[in-house]
Amino acid sequence: MSSVMRFYRTRSAATINQIKPFQRIHSCGPDDTIQKKKEATSCASEDEDANSRVSASSNSSDMTKKKKSKAATIAKDFKSRAANLIRRRTTEANLSEKSLTPSREDVQSWEQSFDALLRHRYGQALFRAFLRTEFSEENLEFWLACDEFRVCKEPKRSAKAKKIYMDFIAIGAPKQVNLDTETRMSTIANIDNPPLDTFDRAQRRIQGLMEKDSYQRFLKSELYINLLRRTSYPAQQRRTTTEISSKSS
Repeated sequence: MSSVMRFYRTRSAATINQIKPFQRIHSCGPDDTIQKKKEATSCASEDEDANSRVSASSNSSDMTKKKKSKAATIAKDFKSRAANLIRRRTTEANLSEKSLTPSREDVQSWEQSFDALLRHRYGQALFRAFLRTEFSEENLEFWLACDEFRVCKEPKRSAKAKKIYMDFIAIGAPKQVNLDTETRMSTIANIDNPPLDTFDRAQRRIQGLMEKDSYQRFLKSELYINLLRRTSYPAQQRRTTTEISSKSS
């Protein structure tokens, strides 16, 4: 019996020794709990850092978009100002050309006929400068576009008609002119297959509005009155008059 007892004791001890490592693995002491908390805190910190990086990236993307939008707006504004400056200088240059300087008869005829004013290059440029001060330059631009269309060749006629429609006639067009509904609809009906007289009715309408409104104020403006004085009293005549006045005094 003693040898049998020794056998079972030996087997029990061996079994206990085999179980102890598993007990050590599955046991959880205070240090293990602290370590697990540290690991959980570390994971949370990593998640917060990842979220921060995503947020920072999103903010950076938004800032980039805002900068691009601001840059585009500045560029568009600069382009618009440059175009206005070039157009103004071109008008001034045209007005200063000696070959375009009107005679006294020309200037006086403008007071009698609006059509004579529009058909004279200097008179047209002077009237355009006046319209610019009233922010109604689009009326003359439309009138000129209609004149150009009337001599437009067949291959380019359709594209030209659509451009005039998009610029001046369509509702909300950037340079929309004041047309009554009937005139607008009759003009639109011919846009797809436009004959040479497509815009004749609309052009007469705008010319009539300018003649009754802007043209009357133009004849009373300093631009026209000063030109009328210069052509009525040439420089030589003014000097002679001044000299006579000086000698008399």
